Amino acid sequence: MEYIKSFFEDEIYYFEIDDQQIAYRQMVITDNQSKVSIAPDFMLAETEVEYEPHEKISVVEFEIAWESAISTYRKQWDYYKQQYLPGDSVTGVLRMFYPQGCIIQLDEHTYAIADRAMLPEQIDGLPLGIGIAVAGRVSGYDEQNLWVQLDQCTIHHV
Repeated sequence: MEYIKSFFEDEIYYFEIDDQQIAYRQMVITDNQSKVSIAPDFMLAETEVEYEPHEKISVVEFEIAWESAISTYRKQWDYYKQQYLPGDSVTGVLRMFYPQGCIIQLDEHTYAIADRAMLPEQIDGLPLGIGIAVAGRVSGYDEQNLWVQLDQCTIHHV
């Protein structure tokens, strides 16, 4: 991964990108707020990152900014993840596709990540899409993105 910082007016953009310029994590920092690529903001570039001018930064600088930006969500995360323990069967709604996988909303405050390859390409002849119910098993936690991790996922027919 590569880490970059870009300035635009009174905002600072931070990106974690792969070798194809696809963003995996993103922050936008202003004087009084930050928006991140995880809940509740879900601010992530949908195309290749081509912000100019930009400067390469170290992973350490990025992680310090990231932890600062998500620090207000940590206490809630610690509470909500206790509602979804490893081994639990859960059902949620597919909300978006990220480079890391499918983002599934489990409840008002909690989101999960599932490997896209676990789910079918099509359902009843239509492409897999947003709003589909997904069932899975809690396999752990992504502490970096504050997501519950799911495996053994299937489409849940209601």
